[in-house]
Amino acid sequence: MPPDLNLRYVSHHFWKLDELAEAVGTTTDIVQALITARCAPGPIYVLGKQGWWSALSDEPAPQGEAWYAPGSAWGLRRAILETRNGVSAAAAASSLERLFENDFAAALRATEYAALAFPDCFDRQGRLTDEVGRVAQREWVAWLTGGYGVCLRIFNARTCVAKEALSSALKIALAREGYDAMALVRSAEALAELILPFAPWQRSTGTPGLTIDRLLRDHKLGSERPYAFR
Repeated sequence: MPPDLNLRYVSHHFWKLDELAEAVGTTTDIVQALITARCAPGPIYVLGKQGWWSALSDEPAPQGEAWYAPGSAWGLRRAILETRNGVSAAAAASSLERLFENDFAAALRATEYAALAFPDCFDRQGRLTDEVGRVAQREWVAWLTGGYGVCLRIFNARTCVAKEALSSALKIALAREGYDAMALVRSAEALAELILPFAPWQRSTGTPGLTIDRLLRDHKLGSERPYAFR
């Protein structure tokens, strides 16, 4: 693996703070204030003195060159509109969280395999339980701490539920003998639409490696080319 492949991947798929600010039509100071107020996650990848750090780490982000999730742009745009109308950054963050929680329940109802990923949210008859709000809050925190920033192209309740549902269904199916490869190709394609390729050092043990790559490898269907930069 070329030594610069991780840098090429991160630079290709993620934005520096000034790039994120430009994308949402404001300044880096305002974006940083909104991140501090918990409207969006902080750095997703950092290149520090000790090497690469990602938001999947249990350690806090080190000092270094940082990149942020493009998937946070739409939430930041909503927050910017609210603050322009006189709402505080903290209130805008609460508004984004409420929107996510409300949309989360609707996404659970509409998404195939959602019960596999979020079993606490469903009773035996397939109805939503009182746990939906708690689980939604947990997933929102997972977004703010950066975990979903590593993998989702755009983050919202629909993509969150869809990603978890598809990856859970694929992992369960792939663990069985004689699974229906044709049906799983459809699910793998849908998952590939939602997620980023993951950094080279993370892919094999992350969602794409354990699902998409496993399926393609098992059936000699070639491979994705996530790092074929030009």
